[in-house]
This record gives sequence, C-alpha cells and structure tokens, in this order.
Amino acid sequence: MIDLGTAEAAARRSIWIGTMLALTGAMSYGVNIVFARMASGFGISGSDIVVYRALISTVLLGSFLVLSGRKLGLQLEGRITRLRFAFFAALTALFYLTSLNYLPVSVSVAIFYTYPLVVLLVTPYLDRVRLPLRRRIVAILAFAGVAIAVGPQLEGLDPRGLVLAMAASLCCSGMFVTGSRLTGDSIVTLFWCQIVAVPIAFAFALLTGGLTAPSSMLVAIWPLAIVIVTYLLGFLFQILASARISAATAGLLFLLEPVTAILGSVVVLGEHVTHVQMFGMLLVVGALAYDVWPRAGAAPASPDRP
Repeated sequence: MIDLGTAEAAARRSIWIGTMLALTGAMSYGVNIVFARMASGFGISGSDIVVYRALISTVLLGSFLVLSGRKLGLQLEGRITRLRFAFFAALTALFYLTSLNYLPVSVSVAIFYTYPLVVLLVTPYLDRVRLPLRRRIVAILAFAGVAIAVGPQLEGLDPRGLVLAMAASLCCSGMFVTGSRLTGDSIVTLFWCQIVAVPIAFAFALLTGGLTAPSSMLVAIWPLAIVIVTYLLGFLFQILASARISAATAGLLFLLEPVTAILGSVVVLGEHVTHVQMFGMLLVVGALAYDVWPRAGAAPASPDRP
C-alpha cells in the first residue's frame, strides 16, 4: 500500500529540485548572453557561435559518454521527442542570436521573452488542465518586469529582426513544451542536440554570409570558452528540470535569465542600469517568488501541473 505522506513529500521534493535546477539553468543562460555579446564585439556572429559551440560540445559530450560506458545511440522509445526537442533548440539559438544583428538587444530580448506566455497559453490545451488565475497573474507580472528591465526602444525597427525574434520565441516555446515530455539519459539528449545543431547552423551560416575561419575565432577564445561552458550547464539544467516540473513553470522560472544578463552586463561589460530597469528586475523576481512560494507548503496531486 502506498504511503500518501511519503508520496506527497517525494513529489514536493521533486518539484523543488526541478525549480532549483531551472533557476540555475536560467542564470547560466544569462551569463552566456553576456559573453556571447562580448564575443560579438570581436566580429563573431550568432551562427559562428552555434556551429563551433555545437562541434566542441559534441566532442566533449561524446567523449564523456564513451568513457562513462554509456551508449551514444538513441533508443526507439522517445526518439522522435528528443529529435524534435533538438530541432527546436537549434532554431531557437540561431534565430535569437541572429536577431541581434538587426535589432537593439533590449528589443530582441523583450520579443524573445514572450515565449513563457506562449507556453502558458498552449499547455492547458496540450496537457488538458485548467490554467489557474494565479499562474496568469505571474505570467503577466513577470513579462511586464522583463519589458521594463530591458527598456525596449521602438523606433527604427528592422522587420527582419522582428521576424527572427518572434520565430525564436515560438521555437523556444516548442522546446519547453517538448522538453517536458523528454525521457531517458539527459547527457545523451544533450549530445544529440549538438549533433542536430551542427548541420542546421552550418547551413544557416552559409545562407547569411559564410562561416568565420577557426583561426579568426581565437581572438575571442576566452569569451567563447565561457559561452560554451555556461551554455552546456544551462542546457543540461533545463533538461533535468523539465523532467520534474511542467513546461509552464519552467518557462516562468527561466525569466530569471534576462535579469541575470542585465546584472552581468553591468559587472562584466560596464553597462549602466537605471532605476526603472532595477524596478523591472525586482518585479520579475517578485513574480517568480509569488509563483514558487505556495509550493513550499503542499505538494500537488500530480507533478507540478498548473
């Protein structure tokens, strides 16, 4: 006979672990943005970053899997879901980073971070659950905080950038929804995400002016190294969190990423943060706390469904 108290405690613990993993992943992605921006100052494009990051990550992850005795191949069960997740992940990175070539960073970020709202809108239909009012309030407040924090400038916007940023948001929504359905070894999933990203990013680079030679990438070796490490950590924590919390919750928690990026840009790049931007960041943190705190008191009947 199942001990309901033990089951509730286990469910609560799983949700909190997933929450902490998601927040850590969001911060890793935020740091990644800062150093990707630094690399762009050396003439490194978004497609350059994705191609070389995927190639290096494939070698590192493949070596780790072989040395640890794990199989590199995808099992039949869940194969389509993993490949769909990898496809969405590759397109998200390409569209998002490339949109920065046509839009101010603040505008691109503001458009991209509409994806938690998209996830919140579609998951009730996909998971056949009701979206509570509290979760809707959290989404609105968190997105408002992001918009205030990044301070978008609306004049002189390039339509290409708008389309790319919107496409990145939609692909990221697909990635989070698919991620909540992932099963199996997280490292193997991460490995195959890099395998899928290489040809997609390389084709994208050829269509947008070609790929920068490896020798030219050496001028930004340290920013690129940090970009690779923080990307892998963020991606791994995202996958691990997806198995424990819903896509809607994960999407909200990852709104901590732009806050981290803004703070990182102040510390690393010397950028200035206004009082209005600080208010926006506090609004995001407050909204996330409002969403997470009630789960400290009781575990839901099923794992973290809205």
